[in-house]
Amino acid sequence: MSWVAMLSILDTSVSVAATREIAWRSAKPETKKTLPVLIKSLEVTYWTAIIVSGICIFIAAWLLGADWFEATDLSPDFIRNVLVLMSISLVVQVPSGLYIGGLIGLQRQVECSGLTAFFGTVRGCGSILLLWLINNDLYTFFIWQIVISLIQTGVLRWALWRRINTGTHSVRFSLKMILTIKNYVGSVMLIGVLGAILSQADKMILSGRASLEDFGFYMLSWTVASGFSRAATPLLHAFQPKFTELIALGDEDELAKHLRLSSQIMSVLIIPPAAMLVFLSEPILTIWIANDAVSASTAPILSIMIFGTLFSSCSYPSVSILYCRNQLLTVVATGVICVIILVPLLFFAIEHFEAVGAALVWAIYGIILYLSYQFFGLRSFSGANLLLSTLKNFITPLVTAFLPSGVICYGLSFVNEPILFTFLVILSLFFVWFMTALSCGALRVVIMRKINAKRKYALS
Repeated sequence: MSWVAMLSILDTSVSVAATREIAWRSAKPETKKTLPVLIKSLEVTYWTAIIVSGICIFIAAWLLGADWFEATDLSPDFIRNVLVLMSISLVVQVPSGLYIGGLIGLQRQVECSGLTAFFGTVRGCGSILLLWLINNDLYTFFIWQIVISLIQTGVLRWALWRRINTGTHSVRFSLKMILTIKNYVGSVMLIGVLGAILSQADKMILSGRASLEDFGFYMLSWTVASGFSRAATPLLHAFQPKFTELIALGDEDELAKHLRLSSQIMSVLIIPPAAMLVFLSEPILTIWIANDAVSASTAPILSIMIFGTLFSSCSYPSVSILYCRNQLLTVVATGVICVIILVPLLFFAIEHFEAVGAALVWAIYGIILYLSYQFFGLRSFSGANLLLSTLKNFITPLVTAFLPSGVICYGLSFVNEPILFTFLVILSLFFVWFMTALSCGALRVVIMRKINAKRKYALS
C-alpha cells in the first residue's frame, strides 16, 4: 500500500492534469481538437516514468525487501518473492489512472465507473475463487492481480481513445504540449510528494519499530478508515470536470451552487457511517473478522483514525476548486507546513503511544486539511462567508449524524445476536443518512425536486 501511494505521486499528478486539461479543452470548440495530441503526449511521458520507477522498485524489493520486516514465521526468500510480485503488479496496475482521468475529463463518469467496477469485481472475486479452488497462497493471488490489471489498463486505454474519435497511430508525441502543462503537473507532483510523506510516514515508521502483529492491527484500521476516502473519490470525480467547465466559461454563480451541493453530498455520504463506526468499531470488527482479540486491539486505533479520514474526505470539494482554478500554491504551502509540524510529532507520538499515537497524528492532519482547504477554496468566491458555509455544509450534518448515532449505538451495544445486530446497524445507518440529508438545505431542495418530479410523472 505504501508503494502504491508513493508511485501514485506520479499517477495523481498526470491523471489530475489529464482530467483538468481535457475538461478545460472540451468546454471550448477551438481547443477540443488538440485533445488527441495532449493524450498521446501524456501517455508517452507517463508510461516512460512508470516503467523506470517500476524497475527501481523491483530492484529495491529484490535487494532490500527481505531484511526490512521483523518476521519470525516467514522465510526471507518467501518475503522477497512476494515483494517482487507486488512490484510487478504495481507497474501494470497504476497506468490505468491516466485513462481513468481522461474519461472523467470527458465527463464519461458512468462508463469509467462501470469499467473500474467490473474489473475490481473480477479482480477481487477471481482472487477468492483461485485461492479457494486452486492454491491458497500469495503467489497465486499476485499473479491473478497482474493478469487482470494488464487487461484493465488495455481496456481503459481503448475506451479513452474511442471517445476522442481518432486512431493512436496518426497522432505524434508533442514536447511542446507537455511543456504547456509542466507547471501544473509539477505542482501536483510536489503536492503528491508532501501528501505521501504525511500519509505513509506512519506506516513506514511503525513497520520498522513495531512487531509485524501490531503493525497488522494498525493496517487493519487503515484499511477500514481508508474506505471512506474511496467512497468520497467517485463523488469528487463526478463534480470536478463540471467545476473546470464552469471556471472555463466564467460562470461563478453556478460554480458556487455546485460547490455547495457537492460539499453537502460529501458530508451526508461520509459522516453517518463514520459516526456509526466510531461508536461501534469493536463489535463491527468482531462480526467482520470473527476474532475478539484482534477486534479489541484494533478498535481504539480505528475510532481515532476515522476522524482524520472524515475531515480529509470532506475537504475534497473545496480543494478541488483550487485544482480547477490552478491555484496550487496554497495547497503546496499547506503540505509543507504539515510536513514540518506533523512528521516530528509523528516520531514523538509513535515513540510514546505507538499505533494510537500515529492515529492521533492522522486525525490532526485531517482537521488541518479541512480547515485550510475550506478557507482557501471559499476565499476565491466574492462575498463567500466561510463560517456560514462551514456551518451549513459540515457542522450541521456532523451534529445531526453524531447525536442520533450515539443514542442508537448505545442501545445496539446490548444486542448480542450477530445477525440481528447487523440488520439493526444497517437499518440505523439508513435512518441517520436520511436525517442528515434533510439537514442540508441545498441537498434537501434537490431531493424534494426529484420527489415532486416523480410524483408528477406518476400522476400523468
